[in-house]
Amino acid sequence: MRLFFQCFSLIIFLSIVTPSLGIPSNHLFFLAEKNQLETDKSEFRAVWIATINNIDWPSRPNLSVDDQKKEFLRLLDIFQKFNLNVVIFQVRAASDAFYPSKTEPWSFFLTGKQGKPPVPYYDPLAWAIEMCHLRGMELHAWFNPFRVRNLGFYPLDPNSFASKHPLYVKEFDKKLFLDPGYPEVRNHVEEVIVEVAKNYDVDAILLDDYFYPYPVEGKKFGDEKSFAKYGHEFYPKKINDWRRENINKFVSAIHDSLQNINPKIKFGISPFGIWRNKSVDANGSPGLKGSSSYDDLYADVRKWLKEGWIDYVIPQLYWEKGNHFGDFASLVQWWSENCFGKPLYIGQALYKSTAEKNGWVHPDEINQQINLLRTNEKVRGFAFYSASNIGKLSSGQVKSLCENQLNTVAAIDDDRNSRTIASQVVVSPVNRSAGTTEMDEMITENFSLSLDRNPVAIRETWKSISEICPSVKKIKGSRILSWKVQEATSDVWIALVSFRKTGERRYLQNVVGISKTADFKITDQQWKELKGGELLLVSRDAGTKKESNSEFFRLKRRKIKILDNPFKH
Repeated sequence: MRLFFQCFSLIIFLSIVTPSLGIPSNHLFFLAEKNQLETDKSEFRAVWIATINNIDWPSRPNLSVDDQKKEFLRLLDIFQKFNLNVVIFQVRAASDAFYPSKTEPWSFFLTGKQGKPPVPYYDPLAWAIEMCHLRGMELHAWFNPFRVRNLGFYPLDPNSFASKHPLYVKEFDKKLFLDPGYPEVRNHVEEVIVEVAKNYDVDAILLDDYFYPYPVEGKKFGDEKSFAKYGHEFYPKKINDWRRENINKFVSAIHDSLQNINPKIKFGISPFGIWRNKSVDANGSPGLKGSSSYDDLYADVRKWLKEGWIDYVIPQLYWEKGNHFGDFASLVQWWSENCFGKPLYIGQALYKSTAEKNGWVHPDEINQQINLLRTNEKVRGFAFYSASNIGKLSSGQVKSLCENQLNTVAAIDDDRNSRTIASQVVVSPVNRSAGTTEMDEMITENFSLSLDRNPVAIRETWKSISEICPSVKKIKGSRILSWKVQEATSDVWIALVSFRKTGERRYLQNVVGISKTADFKITDQQWKELKGGELLLVSRDAGTKKESNSEFFRLKRRKIKILDNPFKH
């Protein structure tokens, strides 16, 4: 339990723990001293969940819905142990969808048949968003824009965009791709992204490194027809410039659409780690000439940053320090000098930490890289590729990550959306007398540390209880909330865990109090902050340490006549 707590601290929002709540200074703060985090500390700590070919989740197509959910929650549990705070979830792996869509078929990797919905029916994206937000994590919806089918064969849904428009589909390297040269293709993918931005409470839209496919020696992509039709002034000798312009138009259009829908939705790109080589462009990065996003994928990410079309960038620096083609340290420095003021996070090859072949020479490479990143003030975090590899780390690697790099919680690096800022756990005991014994304090502290801010295990039992209402007594500057509980003995400690709800998300606001009775003193300011909130009453037997959940209800559904109800609409 002690090691677990060192790796995972409860997360709540700064706005809730500021003096605006009226929390007295003499109330206790129960958090291990080594895990305390300054309120201005932030770090983007992301992890990719790849769904293509079932790399990370679900473990295989057509897994039962119950097992799908269990696998996803197990991943989130692991992320919490390492204090990660952003989930990059691949929602469109190959012109398909992990959500009910009017533009794309259900994913083969979810149900085993493209176009087939899950049974029993649920919306994986909506559910994943709720589970992540419940834990204080952001969810960034990850799209692969132009891939239709990766390695391996399965029938495409006859109603899919690719099936209906075979002219737009190109076979390349035993895979299928949409041709970005057609405006109809770019418009379709934009429509796909807009659908998610409008209908889901995602924190960001992220595109990966696949625009035009990675080159293969001796093979051509086969976009001669679209080039001849739409190349105009680029035709016939400037096909590379034309391809780049197609992707430029695509990225700028998505930027404009997202700005119109909701400016708070961030737009990010995770490109191949080398923009361009210095040997061909003075603005490029040093190293032996190799592949680059500009020359091989036709993705001019530097331009997108300069023009302000994207809100953040996560270059995939999947090489070690000293690599001749992509030296990690040199590339970090290059990106920090070419991010044009946009948030810069570094993609790390966590999979090389667990690879049997072609892995890191030094098992502690990831930790050393994180230490290096933290010396660069332009770098604001990192992202691990990918999720399933975290569970394969050796005990030594886990210990190193927990005790050195990820031993504390961190506020999500986010200058737009302050709701996901992490902070210390605040516990404000109710009616604590000056004579409280050391043993009582130990019990209270133990209780507070054991409270899980995301009680997923009892998630299915949550319900709104309009019939069971607390009695509320108004006193000067405060209110007393009281519940009738069974067997409220001196050995039972009770906490009131409050939640806030914005749209479809729930997240922990605060542990309101801990007491040996079900009475909680709420200041007027706290009372106002609880508007529209939900409360979970948790009891814990001090002897058996068994926890139970007495009641869960929505405050705005209360019917209490003894005072003016601020939650009436």
